[in-house]
Amino acid sequence: MSTKAARAWTALWIVLALVLVVRATGRPNDRGVIIDSMEFGRRLVHGEDVYAPWQSGRNAPVRPLHAPFPPSFGLLMAPFAGVEELFGLRAARCAWGLLQVAALVVIARCLRRLPTGTSPPSDLRWNWLMLAMLVIAARFVLRDTAGGGGNLINVAWCLLAYVDAEQGRQRRAGLWLGISLLTKPTQALLLPVFWLLGHRRAVSSTTATVAGGVLLSLLLLRFDTAPWLRWLEGSLALARQQDAFAVPELGFPPFEWMNQSLRCAMARWVGTVPPDLAARVPHGVMPGLGLSVTATAWATRLCSLGALAALMLRAHQRRASSPPNTDGTARTMVFAAALTLSLLLSPISWKAHHVALLPALLLLLRRASEQRCAAARAMLAAFLLLCALGSDVLSDAIDELGNSLYLVTIVDLAWFVILIHWTRRDTNLPQ
Repeated sequence: MSTKAARAWTALWIVLALVLVVRATGRPNDRGVIIDSMEFGRRLVHGEDVYAPWQSGRNAPVRPLHAPFPPSFGLLMAPFAGVEELFGLRAARCAWGLLQVAALVVIARCLRRLPTGTSPPSDLRWNWLMLAMLVIAARFVLRDTAGGGGNLINVAWCLLAYVDAEQGRQRRAGLWLGISLLTKPTQALLLPVFWLLGHRRAVSSTTATVAGGVLLSLLLLRFDTAPWLRWLEGSLALARQQDAFAVPELGFPPFEWMNQSLRCAMARWVGTVPPDLAARVPHGVMPGLGLSVTATAWATRLCSLGALAALMLRAHQRRASSPPNTDGTARTMVFAAALTLSLLLSPISWKAHHVALLPALLLLLRRASEQRCAAARAMLAAFLLLCALGSDVLSDAIDELGNSLYLVTIVDLAWFVILIHWTRRDTNLPQ
């Protein structure tokens, strides 16, 4: 790439980074998950009840603060709570925006280093791939960078863990994955995947890191185990809850149409939607199959177990004993499929969580552009048509209609199936 082109691309990335930071900094002081998250971190540092009732906005109901998050999530947010106390909310928002940009840089660097059995693309092609990926996934990236959920940071840690593990740096890989799971255990599915891929020491290092983080959080809580027990009780209750439309226990989030998890999609299409929830969607919702709650729950379990078994089988088939550099893309597709399946199997799967699709999106872009794969192009077209546009471009009513149809979930499932299909054999990408 010429010096002039390199400067142009560098200027573009700097401008985009500044836009994200300014956008995160300039949000109203009474809005955004970042406020809740910093309060969570502040409470952990001061040894207070991290789940005590909290009102996230002027018109929001008073609920337990961040009930689905483990107490150790406060370890990530505590520094930003300190920045807020010293310099104010704007400074804390700016620092958070800078961390989000740093996470995007790490994600880009890791994606380029993903094992594919071939050399990475040229600098010029890579810049175009990154731009296309960010434009296509802008709906999810913008939602996450404006909030405080830290999903991009979580994805960056997972990518660092996978790249380090594949390159033999097992202990460091376990450190990254352990930090990721401490803040959000959404990607716990990576533990058995890493194990089956042959990264046993990385899994051991992850376990040690998680244990150390839990101990640190307990130390800050003055060894009060009640918050951890409460979180475990609420998580298990949500996992056992058969009716996705019922109100969860212990202040966990109630059903929302924007929750694009598989269990919610199955409840909508296989079961029966309660009238009050159907009334939230413009013109209502078309009926599902109308099966009982028990039948719907069993259908969800069977679908989930089938997808999980397919992933584990592919991970086992692509274990580390395979000849080096012969199935790099297939192993990476197993990793991307695991991130995609985590979105489906998690009981709570908001739109911002879908930045976990970035590795899968990059793989699809490379196959569509470099191999001219028809299936990859079809998957990208479906994503652009059904998922890429949100309420900022469409109206809130149309966005909610799309949520009620579970278009994002359907595309997630299609992407997972095609990734699993591609892992059957060596699928190395050309340079």
